[in-house]
Order: sequence, then C-alpha cells, then structure tokens
Amino acid sequence: MKVALLCIGDELLKGATVNTNLAFIGERLLRNGIIPELSLEIPDRRESILKALDYAYSKADTVITSGGLGPTSDDITKDTIAEYFGLPLEQNAALEKHLTSWWKKLHSGPAPLHWERQARIPAGAEIVPNRFGSAPGIHLERNGKSIFLLPGPPAELHPMFEDEMLKKILEKREETLHASLTIIVGIGESIVEERTQPLLRDGISVAYCASPGLVKLFFTCRDEALLNETTAEAKKIFAGDTLSDGITSLPAEVLRLLERKKLTLATAESCTGGMISAQLTAIPGSSAAFLGGAATYSNDLKRLFLGVRETTLAQFGAVSRECAAEMVEGICARTGADAGISVTGIAGPAGGTPDKPVGRVYIGVRLHEAPRILECNFRGGREQVRMQTASRALNELRKLLLEQEP
Repeated sequence: MKVALLCIGDELLKGATVNTNLAFIGERLLRNGIIPELSLEIPDRRESILKALDYAYSKADTVITSGGLGPTSDDITKDTIAEYFGLPLEQNAALEKHLTSWWKKLHSGPAPLHWERQARIPAGAEIVPNRFGSAPGIHLERNGKSIFLLPGPPAELHPMFEDEMLKKILEKREETLHASLTIIVGIGESIVEERTQPLLRDGISVAYCASPGLVKLFFTCRDEALLNETTAEAKKIFAGDTLSDGITSLPAEVLRLLERKKLTLATAESCTGGMISAQLTAIPGSSAAFLGGAATYSNDLKRLFLGVRETTLAQFGAVSRECAAEMVEGICARTGADAGISVTGIAGPAGGTPDKPVGRVYIGVRLHEAPRILECNFRGGREQVRMQTASRALNELRKLLLEQEP
C-alpha cells in the first residue's frame, strides 16, 4: 500500500491557517510503519482537485484528504471526488437527522437550506461518524483505488482519524512494517543523528522529528525482532534522556513522576507568561500534582506575589540568578508545593544589553532543597526563546526528580 495526502483549502495556501493536520496524520502513519509517498496543499478549486487526484494516484493507491466537507459554497471536495470516480451524490436520511440534531444543539431556529448539503454522499461510500462536528468522514473504494475524506478542523479530524480512519487504512496493508518511537529530550537533532548512525543496518529505516527541547526518533523495519533490538540499543545510548514508554511530552512525563512520588508542583513565570502552566494543564489529570502558577511579569508582582526582595531587583535586576532563586523559593513557600519552577529572562526582540543579551534566561528548579539555577542563552525569535525556556525548565525538573529516585 502506498499513501498520498491531499490537504485542501485556500486558507492553507494563503497562510491564514497553519497546516497542523499534515503533521498529525504523517506522524500517526509513521508510528504504524507507513511513510506517505507525497503530500500536496491545493486550493478549493475543482480543476486543482482533479489534477491533484490524477497525480496522487500515479504515485499511490490510497489517498487521504482533509478539508472541504462543510456546508459552504467553497466546500467542493466531496462533489469533485464523486465526479472523479463517476459517482452520483445521494442524500442520506440518517445523516440528515444527525445534521438537524447537531444544528439544534448549537443554534436556535431552523437550519439553513445549504446545511443539508453535508448529507450528500457519493454512491457506495462508507460514512465515518463525526463526534465533534457536523460533516462526516467518507471512505470510498473504487477501481482498485482507495480514498479517505476527513474534515478540515483539527478538533474534528484528529479523533476521527485516530478512532476510525487509521484502523481502516491499516487493514489495507499487504505487509506489515513495524515501527518504534523513542522520544529524546535535551539533546539536539544533529547529535541524536550522530549517535544513532552506528545502529543502522540493512532493513532498518530511521526518521527524526525535532521540536523545542526534544527529538522524536522513529525506527521502522519489517523484522520485528531486529526493530526491538535496535530500539533497545538506542535507549541504552540515550539512557536518562528519554521519556517513558507511552509518554509523548515533557509535561506529561513530569506530571507522571510527580504523581508517582506523591509530590506537588507550582510555577513562577516571567518571560514565558504562563506557558509552562498552560502545557501542564493541557494534560488530563494534571490537578493531581500541579497546584498552579503565577505569571509575574512586572517587578512589582515579583515582589508582591513571590516575595522577591527590592534589594535583589535593584542590585541584580529581574533577569538574574538571584531573582530566579527567590522566585522559585517564593512560589513554593506561598503554595506549599514540594517542587517549583521559576523562569525570568529576555525573550526579545528588544530589551537586550551587552551584559544580558536577548535569549538570556535564568531557570530555577527546586525539589525540597535549595534551588538549582541555570543560566541559558537561547537563540531564535521571541516565541522560540519562550518555547525553549519552557522545555528546558521542565526537563531540568524531570532530571531532578529522577536523581532523587531510589
């Protein structure tokens, strides 16, 4: 089976919407040993969709589309694909009922006439339920070609793909390509690649996916025993720098360690403005370990909320080891948390000085004892500095938690 991805929507090409669906689908396929042959971003135009389908099927036998299934006039994906396969569109009574019910949940008054366009399905196609929106997904097999149509909104696409579509796609595989995922934290992609190269041998394929603070290392192989052996060797090489099996993010790993030890955490953030708290609370069940945080951006709030001394701010400044230490001590003292994180720095683009350039950040982590303070010099724009700060702070606490394990 060879797979091609078509991401449909004018907003993708205009830059109005970031195509996170491509990254999501690509990663989920890779985890299951499938690497797409190609991906295309195309506008909501009949001619473009038809040409893209011709090209996609010249390289693959299975196409996955996203976008263009809604009720508005520019949602023409379904109509164009029905035309491509020479199929009529048929009104589905069960879908009409669902659409009417969905409208009434969100709106008062009758649904507009165009709303029921979403109930028109290519003849012979399988309907895939949408639990978080109106437009259903569609699965169609025709003349040796398969196509899976997904809605564009990520909140609808992600659960539909993971809960329904992926199973159908995997059933079509003629041979199994096994895959493993190891997430490495605190090490750059180039170093990960350099250390991984000696592990590669015939039959093993490798892919790297880097984001601030971590690298996702994928191995794929038809020989499951060889895959398991290679993965185990990689985990030995990166011992202490990998997330636990089944954990896919630093915040989730930190929360797991805290909960296992029955410890609590609080945060004091300046340059990240609550980013660390947001990442932690995005994890379901985070309240078991995370008490909360303070986004103390101004010096006044650092004094009032955290107890940072006026003399510290006057002598060393808000961006300093001393301030970071008093911030983390203050948040732990005021909340009673067992562990604490503090961050203060210059995210840019302005505000830097020769002594404290843009990207200079001080991170404080504390677990029962006196805090550890790190001086970091991050590169990149404002958002990159903030993201690297959040990732480094969480990783430092993770390492501290592991060091104090029996």
